[in-house]
Amino acid sequence: MIAIDRDDAVATITVDDCTALTRHDLAVGSALRDAVRDNANDDTVKAIVIRATGADFCAPAASADLAAAARRQINPLRPDWHAAYAAPAGLYQSLVYCRKVVITAVQGRCAGAGSMLVLCSDFTLATPESRFESPFGALPEANLVLAMLTMRLNRAKYWLLGDALDAAAAREAGLINAILPRSQLDAEALRLARAAARMPRDGLAMSKIQVETCLDAQGVGRDFDMAGFNALALARHWDTVAAESKP
Repeated sequence: MIAIDRDDAVATITVDDCTALTRHDLAVGSALRDAVRDNANDDTVKAIVIRATGADFCAPAASADLAAAARRQINPLRPDWHAAYAAPAGLYQSLVYCRKVVITAVQGRCAGAGSMLVLCSDFTLATPESRFESPFGALPEANLVLAMLTMRLNRAKYWLLGDALDAAAAREAGLINAILPRSQLDAEALRLARAAARMPRDGLAMSKIQVETCLDAQGVGRDFDMAGFNALALARHWDTVAAESKP
């Protein structure tokens, strides 16, 4: 399900694809969260690469899966999705506030949770055919403040309401850093991670603390706190869709 490889101070976390995260699969989400936290807490690790082996980094989830996930999220007896994904020690905040450099290597489509992983990373590399869909219609923990800081306010709002961004548009918007052929993607991600790993450990940690302070001041953490409220809104949305689809 999830493989972890070490290359000196670089940890590479490999998944098949990230679509299960969009469905809020608890096993996959908890495993990836733990992999991120374990490597973030390892003093010998300086950089983390997240990659997928499938044709797409994160294909869009089916509407039925999104509706089922939304209904599970508002069950007061099932707070486990919040702990795995949206909580301060959950997957996305563990990445956003990680004291190590985080790099995502994206091929093909990138929707839902894949787009959230991109927003939570320090650097993202993509392939020419990559397309980036907004996570806001699928995930209650999608963070608009983080998108605003990454892409600028006007671009983030357009992405929220508009079509998916192709690789060139995503790079122009500031969502990704570089576009490479698929055959070079993993090697370039590793090269970038090794370059980051050459930084002094204390200097790297202090730089990430400064970034964390900026994110806190802008309200990234407060936006994640809205995940429960957003889950309720998404569940109501899917209930409306179901009601309207009945003959």
